[in-house]
Amino acid sequence: MTAQPFEKTALKYILKDCILPFKWAFFFCLLLVFTESAVYNALNWLFAQLVDCIKAGQTPQVLHRAFWIIGIIILCHIINIFLPKQVLMFRQKRLYFPIQEKIYGRALAYIFAHSVNYIINKQTGTLLAKTNQINNQQAVVSMLINGFWAVITDIGLTIILLATINIWLALLFVGFAILVALVNYLANKASSRLSKMESKSFSLYNGWLVDAISNIRLVKQYNRLAYEKKRLSTLLAQYIRIKAKTTLVWFVSYTGVGAVVHMSSILLLAFSVFLFASSKISIGNIVFVLLTLNTGFMWLMDLCVLYRHFENNLSYTQAGLAPFNDKHDIVDMPSAKTLHARRGAIEFIDVSFAYPHHKKMFNHFNLTIKPHEKLGIVGLSGNGKTTLINLLQRAYDISGGTILIDNQDIKTVTQQSLHQNLAVILQDTVLFHRSVAENIAYGRQNASFKSIKQAAVQASADEFIEALPEGYQSKVGERGCKLSGGEKQRIAIARAILQNAPILILDEATSSLDSRSEAKVADALHQLMKNHTVIAIAHRLSTLKQMDRIVYLEHGQIVESGTFDELKNIKNGKFATLWKLQQLEKEK
Repeated sequence: MTAQPFEKTALKYILKDCILPFKWAFFFCLLLVFTESAVYNALNWLFAQLVDCIKAGQTPQVLHRAFWIIGIIILCHIINIFLPKQVLMFRQKRLYFPIQEKIYGRALAYIFAHSVNYIINKQTGTLLAKTNQINNQQAVVSMLINGFWAVITDIGLTIILLATINIWLALLFVGFAILVALVNYLANKASSRLSKMESKSFSLYNGWLVDAISNIRLVKQYNRLAYEKKRLSTLLAQYIRIKAKTTLVWFVSYTGVGAVVHMSSILLLAFSVFLFASSKISIGNIVFVLLTLNTGFMWLMDLCVLYRHFENNLSYTQAGLAPFNDKHDIVDMPSAKTLHARRGAIEFIDVSFAYPHHKKMFNHFNLTIKPHEKLGIVGLSGNGKTTLINLLQRAYDISGGTILIDNQDIKTVTQQSLHQNLAVILQDTVLFHRSVAENIAYGRQNASFKSIKQAAVQASADEFIEALPEGYQSKVGERGCKLSGGEKQRIAIARAILQNAPILILDEATSSLDSRSEAKVADALHQLMKNHTVIAIAHRLSTLKQMDRIVYLEHGQIVESGTFDELKNIKNGKFATLWKLQQLEKEK
């Protein structure tokens, strides 16, 4: 199934991608919060009724009513002991955690569905930061439930109860609530732009920080610690300046809102005393108004803080949505089928391709590779060798022509099945910071330990693996840093042997090794290449002597083709010239 993008705006993303799939749990959370608010307001009203009972005297009827009120108050307190904890547990278990699991799953699926080219052109740290940013949804959803909805229900219930006491009290409260909300809106409007700048600044700082830590070895190797610290300090200082300015604007706004809230409270209380003096409300009603002022207006005052945090979290989430809306440049066709490559024949037919903003790398390029043929590709840097195997792996889509594997167009098959039929060994072997066994079995997850060990033996890797502290369960370090170059290459070969794909791609697989390591790896590669179609790129021409055929690429075209001996003996030939140069360098 194709990974779907998220909504482009943060609010739509929260509503459609986070809340809608869990709408019933969300609505139940709203109901629980409403119940909490109803119990709390009921307590205020019951206290007011109890005061009126006490004032009425000690008649049996009044005392009976007072005991009933006290009993209900006790019940409300018992509910208040347990209900908030149950509400919290329900929100976490049925809403927040499931949303987080779903969003992380979708986010990772969408990132992984991007092409390799897209991902390598983005900072890994930035992508990680963006994933964390969109998972800030819990804070936003919590504010919708515990913040805005709690305010709405509390104020709504307060207005209803005030209306039962005196309609003018209720209308005055509504008027003050609208005034406070308006001041809130105007105050937060001023800090909204700064909040977005703050979020963007923090995202930039976080991305650079993760990138620097991820490449700490390179940073130290090139003595760039001072540069990285200076850069990070500059970004952090920029973020702090914006945050300080945002805080100042918020402080001024909050002070203004506070002044309006307190003035409203005084006026409402004065009006209540006037109504009491006019015998229109009871002393218990004044108690209720006092309790209401401590809750209702405080809720309104907190709206300033709540709205600011909501804006900040929404801006923070918005800043993270970009990679999850970028269009995937390499996608499976809706009718894509599974690639079945039994023979391993490869054809490049009239292929044209150019990198963005560059001249064409290939223009009507043609190449046929027979089943089980061992083909070497040579040429100077920048003439299309690596690009050719990238096109075969569909790391990029061609602009014209066709690439076939066993007469199946690679554009019409699923990328997953395409990659399952290609085993790739690169110059810079990529290993995960996991056990040796896990790295060998990466291309065949259900492989038994016996199969893993057998592949290692074939790759001449078993001996050094067994000598490791924990054998096949030894961790190899980040990117295989605990192993030598030759050891990493032999693990990569064992991985390719276990995968047993019909097509093997070697891209400078031995160029970074010393002579001793190269000899061991070459023996392992010789075993691996049997009964496979092989495409081998090499600058060191001596490694291609076993190839059935070698092609020389220049400007995206084949200018020479033949066996090693045939090309070596062409007078003034490009391959022959390159071979002579390498022999001279070897003799020095």
